[in-house]
Amino acid sequence: MNDSTSAISPAWPTRWPKNSFSGVWSWLLAGFIAAIFIFSFVLGLQTNRVPPVTPFEFDLLIGVQFVVEGLLVILVLATLPALSKFSLRELGFRPLTLRNVGTAVAGAVAMVVVANGGASLIDYLAHSQHQQDIVLLFKELHDPTTLAVFAVFAIVFAPFAEETFFRVFFFNFGMRYAGFWGGAVLSGILFGIAHGDLYAAVPLTLGGMVLCGVYYRTGNAYASMISHAIFNTLSIVVLLVAPKAV
Repeated sequence: MNDSTSAISPAWPTRWPKNSFSGVWSWLLAGFIAAIFIFSFVLGLQTNRVPPVTPFEFDLLIGVQFVVEGLLVILVLATLPALSKFSLRELGFRPLTLRNVGTAVAGAVAMVVVANGGASLIDYLAHSQHQQDIVLLFKELHDPTTLAVFAVFAIVFAPFAEETFFRVFFFNFGMRYAGFWGGAVLSGILFGIAHGDLYAAVPLTLGGMVLCGVYYRTGNAYASMISHAIFNTLSIVVLLVAPKAV
């Protein structure tokens, strides 16, 4: 039974059951994960922006993030079928089609335009040349192993984890009650603040909403992961090839 008042695309596989995302555990999980990202955002605003530059410090930072996000991914994947009343396959964890891949590539291009364009516009209006902490960290690294660890984390793990949180869980959770735009705004805002940077929050929020569009149009979680991975890959390539341009 679909008791949601929101419109659902005919191509979207989900027809929300009456008890989908309705129990207290759904709200507790959503609140718990959201609180973690909000706390990290507030903490990032209050800490010194001088980045640690040693490979050990950087590896430690990546390791902590890997453990925390890895545990959250396991928690979400383990509980999502019971909370949503749909299998992981129905929620998008299924083989890609060529059309899905094409949409993912187009989504990556749109994300570059929206996120990077938005960041450039904010810099122009604020008369600044702001850079995210992670960019400052990356520019200080010269150890090949550390750079490789960061690349794998940013291109493989981060897209899988963040798309699981923000698209498969929060987007569906929000869409269940408020339709596409409600889910996209919720997902996008949390995605934006999760990166812990005030200047980047708005552009990344818009980029996150683009990823919601990719996920919604394809009904495939791996498609938005590909878009996310391409975006991160292009960002790393620019940092390596033309660091002064970023």
